Amino acid sequence: MGVYSRYVFRQTGGAVVMILATLMVIIWVSVALKDLKLMTSDGQTLGVFLKMTMLAMPQIIGIVMPMALLIACIHNLNKLSGDSEIIVMAASGAGRWKFASPMLLLGLIVMLLIFANNAYVQPTAQRELRSYIITVRTDLIAHVLQPGRFTTPTKGLTFHIRAREDNGDILGFILHDSRDDNQIMSYMANRSRLIKRDKNAYMVMYDGHIHRRTSKSPDVQVIAFDQYIFDLSRFEEGKGNKIHYKTYESYIGELYSPSPDNYRYKKRPGTFRAELHDRLSNPLYPILFVLISLAMLGFPRTTREDRVISIVTAFGLAAGARLGGLLSVNLLVKNEAAIVLVYGIPLGGILLAAYFIQTRGTGLGFKGKKRGESDTSHQGSPS
Repeated sequence: MGVYSRYVFRQTGGAVVMILATLMVIIWVSVALKDLKLMTSDGQTLGVFLKMTMLAMPQIIGIVMPMALLIACIHNLNKLSGDSEIIVMAASGAGRWKFASPMLLLGLIVMLLIFANNAYVQPTAQRELRSYIITVRTDLIAHVLQPGRFTTPTKGLTFHIRAREDNGDILGFILHDSRDDNQIMSYMANRSRLIKRDKNAYMVMYDGHIHRRTSKSPDVQVIAFDQYIFDLSRFEEGKGNKIHYKTYESYIGELYSPSPDNYRYKKRPGTFRAELHDRLSNPLYPILFVLISLAMLGFPRTTREDRVISIVTAFGLAAGARLGGLLSVNLLVKNEAAIVLVYGIPLGGILLAAYFIQTRGTGLGFKGKKRGESDTSHQGSPS
C-alpha cells in the first residue's frame, strides 16, 4: 500500500470510527431512556442498567456500521475532490482501481466485522441479556414487590402480594399469567417462598389454587394444591422447562438447522429462514456502499462542478438498496423465492457499481498508464 493509499485509508477509517461512535451513542441514549424504569421503578443498580443497555447494542450494528462507512466514504471523497487530490492522483497515472483499493480494503474489514458480529457477538449478547432480564425480574419479586400493589414486570404477567414476613416468606401471593392467548393461568397461594439455585429461581407456593381457562372452553378449571413450584427463570418461555431461543438469540448453525421440537420454529419457520439469510447478506452492504460512493464521487472534477447532486444520489442509491434488502427479508418470511432478492440486491448492486466505475473511468483521467509510458495521441506529424 503506497503513501497515498495509506493516507486515504487512515482518513476514511478515522471518519468511520468517529461516525460509528456518534451513531452508537445516540442509539444507546434512546435505549437507555426506554429502560430507565429499571433504576427508577424496579430498583436496579447502575451496573445492571448499563450492562443491559450495552448488551442490546450488537443487534443493530449490522445496520449502523455500513451506514457509518457510507457517510465516511462520501465525506472523504468530497473532501479529496474539493482539495483537487483526486485530480492529482489521476494525473500521476494511477489506475481507477488502485485509487479505490484503500476504501475497498476498509469495506472488506467492515464486512468481516459485521459477519463476526452476526455469527457470534449478537446471539451471545442476546443470551446474556436474557439472563440479566431473568435476574432483574427475580430481584423484582424478591425485593421490589410492595404489599398491596400490582406489579407487571413483563406484558401479560402480573404479581400481587398481601404482606411479607421478616424471614422473607410472602403472604397472599397472586400470579396472573396471560402471555399465552390460548391459555390463561392464575396462581393463588396463602404462603410462598422464593428459592434460588445457581442461575435459576423458583417460587414455591403452599396451600393454594390454580385457575386455568383455555380458548377451547369458557369454563374455568380450578386445581387445588398443597405445594406447587413455579420456575421464574422461564419468564420468556411459558412453554415448559426447555429454553427455546428466539431467532435473534440463535447462532447461525441453529438457524440453519433448528431443533425439531422448537415451538417457535414450528409456529413460524419462515422467521428462522429470514433471520439466517439476513445475517449472511448483511456483510455484503459495506462493499456495495463503498462502490456506490466511488461511482458517484470517485472521479476527477473541477472545483466549479456541483457535487451536491452526486452526494444526494449516492445516499439515495445506498438507502434504496438497504431498504430493498430489508423488505426482501420480510418477504422471505412467507415466500422462499424472495431469497433471490435478499442476495440479488447487494450482489447486483456491487456488479453494477463496479461496471460503472470501470466504464466511466475511461476518459475521466483514470487511464492507468504505466510510469514512463508516453501518450502519442497528441503528437504532431513529423516535419
